[in-house]
Amino acid sequence: MNDDKTEIPAVDGSMTRRDFLNGVAIAVGGAVGSAMVPEYITAAVADEAAQDAAGYYPPALTGLRGSHPGSFETAHALRDADFWPQAGAVAATGEDYDLVVVGGGISGLAAAHFYRAKHQAARILILDNHDDVGGHAKRNEFAPGGRLALMNGGTLSIDSPRPYSAVADGLLKTLGIDPIALTNTSADPNFYASLGLSRAVFFDRETFGADKLVVVPAGSKWSELLAAAPLSPHARSDIVRIEEETIDYLPGLSSAEKKSRLSRMSYRDFLLDVVKADPAVIPFYQARTHGEWGVGIDAVSALDVWAFDFPGFQGLKLEPGSAPHMGYTAAGYADGGSYTFHFPDGNASIARLLVRNLIPDSMPGTNAEDSVAARLDYSRLDRPQSPVRIRLNATAVRARHIGDPAAATEVEIAYARNGALQAVRARVCVLACYNMMIPHLCPELPEQQKAALHYASKIPLIYTSVALRNWQAFKSLRIAQVYAPGSYFSALSLNQVIDIGDYRSPRSPDEPVLVHMMRVPAQPGLPERDQHRAGRLDILTTSFATFERNIRDQLTRILGPGGFDVARDITAITVNRWPHGYAYEYNPLFDPDWPQGQEPHVIGRARFGRIAIANSDAGAAAYTDSAIDQAYRAVRELR
Repeated sequence: MNDDKTEIPAVDGSMTRRDFLNGVAIAVGGAVGSAMVPEYITAAVADEAAQDAAGYYPPALTGLRGSHPGSFETAHALRDADFWPQAGAVAATGEDYDLVVVGGGISGLAAAHFYRAKHQAARILILDNHDDVGGHAKRNEFAPGGRLALMNGGTLSIDSPRPYSAVADGLLKTLGIDPIALTNTSADPNFYASLGLSRAVFFDRETFGADKLVVVPAGSKWSELLAAAPLSPHARSDIVRIEEETIDYLPGLSSAEKKSRLSRMSYRDFLLDVVKADPAVIPFYQARTHGEWGVGIDAVSALDVWAFDFPGFQGLKLEPGSAPHMGYTAAGYADGGSYTFHFPDGNASIARLLVRNLIPDSMPGTNAEDSVAARLDYSRLDRPQSPVRIRLNATAVRARHIGDPAAATEVEIAYARNGALQAVRARVCVLACYNMMIPHLCPELPEQQKAALHYASKIPLIYTSVALRNWQAFKSLRIAQVYAPGSYFSALSLNQVIDIGDYRSPRSPDEPVLVHMMRVPAQPGLPERDQHRAGRLDILTTSFATFERNIRDQLTRILGPGGFDVARDITAITVNRWPHGYAYEYNPLFDPDWPQGQEPHVIGRARFGRIAIANSDAGAAAYTDSAIDQAYRAVRELR
């Protein structure tokens, strides 16, 4: 998300370590037809804009979430230069603030927190295009059997390749979050294993010729596991060789020379050209990199996957040291990595705790533990008397200085909401939104800076939460997580077991449970950034009916032999589509090796007069600590 970029189980059972987060003020996808400017906010969304209305509670909504209908159409029109010719006049609200933040994700909320720490009497407005707070840190909330059940709709965990900075760690501590203590008291990572449940691989008939679920208990031999797999004898033999044998496929080279070669080839090419594996093994490994990188093994370097302990490198005797992409080594993160913790709703808990910190009476409780089961009162987020206000369903469309940026004393921020255009003024502004949208918000930026901001091609993906009546089928099949390399969703898993505050996870297979399913719309064969563009188009042109049909089909085919009945057992579905998910991290296969300080994210985040730029895009790292650190930097840059 990296910061736990997702929960996709690797073939060897390890969990990937990515979380994706961002202050989301503006969602913008690939070209998806003509802009819908005159009705850029639908009637349904207009009703939702009344965030102080009785019953307004976005976490409990199901269907299409993430970049939900109404959250991105205005931004698409702005991107396509169709917005302003049809937009009409901008009405001044008369509201003046010390700070306006564009983007109500963790970076935007953190920016408001840091600014208020410097200016305790400051009046602050946070604008967000979504109907909920948190940006990518989304909370999916269900009530099966009348009991609260939570899952992350986006950002998964506190986790990073670096130790959290003093700033990011300090913010967590201010919010009452002690990840080490919470892990010790709340998490039960071995619960499913204690019931005899293992990971599994699902071979689908479209890719492999037959549907077959292969359970992979710990310590199993691949030669035994693959005996019943729908693979040719040659492919089975090569997978066993890749997974278990110790062979130096690059003899005569030093460790440094081997690493140099591996950094310039994809893992797919390593398997085909160096290991000389049967091409039939590629579909087995293709999706294994989805959760960490948002692309398949054709677009990730062999050196990067070596660092994540992928197979095939056992005999190369590579010396410890950082891989270029993620700062990860064969012995773990190069700098030791951060502590880790997963709230039941992912890092939505961090966002909610930031909201409570900024607007204390918006949510009851006094600590991180009691916040998990607490209900956020959205009617308290945008009150005139409050020094900090959060305005949802409000898409920023312009941020400009009043006068010459070098001498201006105010910034005007215009936004679209409920079919109208309005503007507020502020002494300073932090743009904590998608960085590639900033050139459309601030066309006066220097051309070099705009080009750098456009470079950030976010990584699309889909997190789906499925509520089941019970999980007897998982128990019957002895599985807790499934890697499905050829299927529509490449991974699924039972919800993590976390007991915190008044929140309790189900312990009996007879109880309702949530299942996480992940899809990455990768387009193998294209350069990475082109894959992301194509993936955005895929996501935004796919209907909920199509998602639902694939969910029902895949769960039936995997769990049906365990007694699963799709009509009886599925009680709710939430599809969190993120056409702009993980912040883009440079890929050594496709991106130049820029000199330090000349990377696009560094050029792009430069302060522009009274406007500063935050968001994890500005750190080129899809981690929560990056979002927090960039918020802190942006606030420090402002006068």
